[in-house]
Amino acid sequence: MEFAYRPDLDLFTARWPSSTAASTARDEYEALLQAPEALGTPHWLLDVRRRPVMSLDSARWVTQDWLPRAAALVLPARLRLAFLVAPVRAENLRADPELRAVMDAAYAAGHAFDLRTFTDEGAAVAWVLGQLD
Repeated sequence: MEFAYRPDLDLFTARWPSSTAASTARDEYEALLQAPEALGTPHWLLDVRRRPVMSLDSARWVTQDWLPRAAALVLPARLRLAFLVAPVRAENLRADPELRAVMDAAYAAGHAFDLRTFTDEGAAVAWVLGQLD
């Protein structure tokens, strides 16, 4: 996993350059919460295009446990996090009713974070920076 901070955009990016075992996912997400690059900005882009399709248990853990803790790190700012996903993963999130329900709940208002999923990096960055609704 690679971390980067772009001060010109005030954007933290984490990229998985290769596919890793699903068993390491929680450790990697926990490492994001320790990354100094992440702590100074509420604008996060996670490039998970090379990650395996997310399991229902993993999706629940990320959206219900990890995301609220990530949002708490940037308070009083509001976390805006975009997941950059491969088209096959986006289709899986739409096609699987249980995964779609978990993600729809995470997209809904009322959280301490804003979350969206994108297949286009330019659109993801624009949304994170508040340039796209």
